[in-house]
Amino acid sequence: MKIRMFGIGVLAMSTLLAYPLQAQQSEGQAMYREECKSCHGINGTPPARERAKYKKLRTLGDSGFVSALSVDSIVTILTNGIDKNMKSFSSKLTTAEMRQVATYVKELAAKLEARKK
Repeated sequence: MKIRMFGIGVLAMSTLLAYPLQAQQSEGQAMYREECKSCHGINGTPPARERAKYKKLRTLGDSGFVSALSVDSIVTILTNGIDKNMKSFSSKLTTAEMRQVATYVKELAAKLEARKK
């Protein structure tokens, strides 16, 4: 009986400890995963099918391009889109949300660049 209660306690505790880790996901990361990952990949590396479809689509860490952009520049891209290849997100995200996504994208790009070194 004591072992069973201990097992239930461990299970309950692990569930409670896992929740804060999930809650720590940034808003920018959550919105990126919702709106951007299908083309840009969950970790900033586009899936092969998207790279084949969009020849100019690059990994977010490629050649420091994204890291060199300001958050405002990324927000402008999200607001206006890029020609016919990337749609505008102005109907889906507020400017504040786009800033959160842009901040996350810069963090993701920096991580990808750091892995290359």
